[in-house]
Amino acid sequence: MFDPRDPYERHYWHYESRRPLSVAQIIALQSVDVETAGLIWLLLEHGTSLTVAGPTDPQPGVGKTTTLNALLQFLPENTALAYMSGMYENFSFTRLPDIDPASTYALCNEVSDHLPIYMWGRIARRYLMLPGQGYHIATSVHADTIDDVLYMYQHDLRLSPADMRRLGLIINIGLIGHTYPARRRWFSAHYIQPHIDPDRPDAVLPVPLSLWNSADDSFEHADAPILSDLAGWIGMPEDEFHAALARRIACLDDLARGGGVDMQTMFEAISELNAKEA
Repeated sequence: MFDPRDPYERHYWHYESRRPLSVAQIIALQSVDVETAGLIWLLLEHGTSLTVAGPTDPQPGVGKTTTLNALLQFLPENTALAYMSGMYENFSFTRLPDIDPASTYALCNEVSDHLPIYMWGRIARRYLMLPGQGYHIATSVHADTIDDVLYMYQHDLRLSPADMRRLGLIINIGLIGHTYPARRRWFSAHYIQPHIDPDRPDAVLPVPLSLWNSADDSFEHADAPILSDLAGWIGMPEDEFHAALARRIACLDDLARGGGVDMQTMFEAISELNAKEA
């Protein structure tokens, strides 16, 4: 059975990439900008669930695992990580007497039917419903667009609209051009609106946070009303939300200079910022 304490097994089960990158290094490679990454940081540290989606066309090295691992550094302090065992998962961690769903992230290497070490069918559906029990999830999928992710979750895996509204962040990444080394971009970042729209009670509404503009290789960001909604959804006063976001953007701008700092230095910088704010 999978032992997440063993580095070899984490690689074998596709939980870690062989060349890990920090978010600062990902920014330095221009895969994403500091504004987008700063907003994702703020949302994740407030317990948002996460899906990282990559293209359906099999492309090795697109970066789903690297991106997911990098973003895990933004999870709330004292977060407990529960590693899923693919189709062998029995969710026994939910029956532990001292488990605290509110501070637990369930990690799944991938939701797909490609390998038994991934999750699909009823196992994947049960996993994706964990936020309904108070847990948070972080996983990756093969999907080209936000619409493809939503279709997979709602139709292939038969999640209800209520379950879909608890899934938080969905980031679609991919490769651009035909040069070597490959150039990666975060094509889009969306937040699933957690509340029912009275005019469309069965609708699942993805709110755009960041969209890559291929014309000039730039990123378009959420406007003020969306940021105001986000502050309310994660339970922050709006002025505190904007101040915290500005601090994270400034921190990432500094860390991403040159080639960007490594994972350890990134961890130390996050801890330092948390200590200052505390």
